[in-house]
Amino acid sequence: MHTDEYEISLSRELAVCTSSVNRISRFLEGMSRKYNLDTAQVIEKLNNGELAAGKDFTAWMENHEALKQWEQRKRHYKELLRAMKI
Repeated sequence: MHTDEYEISLSRELAVCTSSVNRISRFLEGMSRKYNLDTAQVIEKLNNGELAAGKDFTAWMENHEALKQWEQRKRHYKELLRAMKI
């Protein structure tokens, strides 16, 4: 059953997801610039013991994982909205 309220709620959730994805992406980009490394390099260096798991790198990994979850939510809400419009 489609109602305007459902579509409005899904649109709001999608906006929250988009905002979160953008915020986390900016954080990760800032960390990449600060350390001149990308996330894959940090993961590899942490796993190899080349980097100590300090505060910055812990936050980096937490945000990297959070980004994946927010992106998954965003895709889910987009699919739901698309299905409503069919």
